[in-house]
Amino acid sequence: MIKVTISLILAESALETVPRSICSHPAVVSHARNTGKPAYGMLLDNSWHYAAMRGLSNAEKRGRPDLVHICMMSATSTPLYRRYDALSIYIHTIDNHTIHLGRGVRIPKSYHRFAGLVESLYEKGAIYRGARRPAGRHPQKSDPNGRGRGEEPMIVLRRGQSFSDLVREQGFSRVVGLSTAGVMPDSPHPLEAVAQRVINDDDDGDDCSSMAVVVGGFQKGHFSDAVLDHVDELYSVDAHPLEAHVVISRMLYECEKKPFM
Repeated sequence: MIKVTISLILAESALETVPRSICSHPAVVSHARNTGKPAYGMLLDNSWHYAAMRGLSNAEKRGRPDLVHICMMSATSTPLYRRYDALSIYIHTIDNHTIHLGRGVRIPKSYHRFAGLVESLYEKGAIYRGARRPAGRHPQKSDPNGRGRGEEPMIVLRRGQSFSDLVREQGFSRVVGLSTAGVMPDSPHPLEAVAQRVINDDDDGDDCSSMAVVVGGFQKGHFSDAVLDHVDELYSVDAHPLEAHVVISRMLYECEKKPFM
């Protein structure tokens, strides 16, 4: 039985709704008209909004909700999450909100359904499990921080929760970041070496229960100082850049292999 719960944080994720500052751009207006959605309620997507995004700060790290979808599919499909219930998942966004996934959440395999789910989450603040809602009752409203009243949400949006806020709130004992800018372990198997450091078999069960692994949820660039200031150790796990979902899958697999079950 696994004694450790690992927290995965997808940091500075390229997941956000269209900023108000570009809602009137022709590319955004045209896309909103075609989808029948309000411009401000759509997910920012550089496949549709590239021209409008040119004036945004950090544009190279934004507008890739599909990347976040792939990462979440990879993480929630692992035995560590599904079978052992030993993985907590947080999506920290580029505009400083945090999405908290509940236990056993099944991410839609269809990207379009995923996008609709996230757009609904931004609108409502929380998504509830339909089976837990009493028959004949409507979903309960959430407060400004996305907390529901009287029933447990499946996914919660914590508006304005920065990376540092998340780390402080959860009280992680150690935060390990994975980046090409990190230190490569002196090992022929760097992923395995970092996983060993994440699990850290020398710790007792209590100390091991609050470790976080941080992976960038963006397509280009590196972690900002706002994230790095709260990362205790930064590692590179391959001589060549790997896509985020590959890093997540391989790291969680290596963690599953460690003798902490």
